[in-house]
Amino acid sequence: MRKEQPVLLQCVEMLVLFGILAAIDKGLLSGDAFSNLNPNPYWLPVLVMATAYGTGMGLLAGVIASAIWLSWSTVWSGPADHLEQQLRMSIQPMLWMVTALIVGEVTANRRNRIADQQRQQQAMDRNWKKMADVVARLTDINRRLQVRIATEQRTVVHAIAAGLGLSEPDPERQIDAIARMIALAAQTEDFTYYDVRGNQVVARFGGRKTSGQPSDLTKSVLVQAMLAGPRVVQGNDPADQAMMAQIGSIALPVIGPGEQLAGIIIIHGLTGIRITQAYMAQLLHVADLLGKSGALFGRDPAFAAKWQVPEGKVA
Repeated sequence: MRKEQPVLLQCVEMLVLFGILAAIDKGLLSGDAFSNLNPNPYWLPVLVMATAYGTGMGLLAGVIASAIWLSWSTVWSGPADHLEQQLRMSIQPMLWMVTALIVGEVTANRRNRIADQQRQQQAMDRNWKKMADVVARLTDINRRLQVRIATEQRTVVHAIAAGLGLSEPDPERQIDAIARMIALAAQTEDFTYYDVRGNQVVARFGGRKTSGQPSDLTKSVLVQAMLAGPRVVQGNDPADQAMMAQIGSIALPVIGPGEQLAGIIIIHGLTGIRITQAYMAQLLHVADLLGKSGALFGRDPAFAAKWQVPEGKVA
């Protein structure tokens, strides 16, 4: 559908057409509004305006053409019969006005149908775009679900492997199993497990990414607070920032037999990991499981050999 022209521009176009016809009529012919020509050239502005712009401009062109016709026409040259003269003079203007009305209404109807079709097309385009967005979102959700399912399947397998490793007689394999369990829960290898022996807190093992962490936290403010009242300490808590400075992000107490502090799990880095309630519950569950394992955290001499840390495992 052509772009709607401003009314002023439409009027200019119409006047240009009438000006050209009037110049030809007055300059080259007898100046009688083309009375001897049939069809009359003044039909041209009426038909063009009605076809291009509808009823309003068509009727306006008919009015101007009729005014020119009534002013210049010499269609009647016989005896003065005013009634017959008026009839002959009015036939042409009447045809122009009727034609402008009919053609203009047809044009308006056609343009309305085109506008309706354009609106329907725009609505369809919007619907297609929405459908494309929905399909894209569903595809993304499906991909994430597939990744999540695959990840959870691997996590289950790793958790089972870590659980089986706890029953290994080799102390190094036991420590590896414990480290895998902590890494699965923490979603990172950047952690250290500190063993509590009386008032001493020393590093026993850590994840594969752990490096440069202190091997003894006995004199730290964190350990003093843990010994006074074991609790979860988080570096993003303003009240705990001072205790976790230069140490890590999260500290989890491991409560052993007799409700005594048996160890501390410190997660140093959490890059790209969201700390949610589910995440913290997972960590606390692992810490609780480790604390209830008498074979690992018992203080009987029979279990002391299991805490002989293999070479390279101390953080």
